[in-house]
Amino acid sequence: MVIHMKDFTRQPKVIEMKIDDDIFRAKPRLPAQTMIDFTLKVESMGDDMDATMGFQTMMDALEMVLIPEHFHRFKDRMKSETNPIDLPQVNEVVEYVMEEYGMRPTQSPSASSTGQPNPVDGISSTASTPDAGSIS
Repeated sequence: MVIHMKDFTRQPKVIEMKIDDDIFRAKPRLPAQTMIDFTLKVESMGDDMDATMGFQTMMDALEMVLIPEHFHRFKDRMKSETNPIDLPQVNEVVEYVMEEYGMRPTQSPSASSTGQPNPVDGISSTASTPDAGSIS
């Protein structure tokens, strides 16, 4: 008898990001159902997603992937007047971690787009986002 077994075991990987002097670490693995639920939530919003929903989804994504104490430090830095993380950095981090977990954007931004990048990959280009100057 010949037994053929495929091993689907995956080694957890360390996912870290550095912003200034802070290192932020993501969870080494996410449960499949967590990723499925998040994806379905984003997809269900479709073109109805407004800026508030987009920003909340972005924060949900960070909370889902970052180790809790790292998420809280990241969130504190987003509010910091003296050592801030700015919105473009947040967008880059969200994009990076989603790619690391194998979650691809549902649509690519148009090459002709001149607007700001969406706060969460997969948000339709028709979703409105406030001016960077109006975010407090």
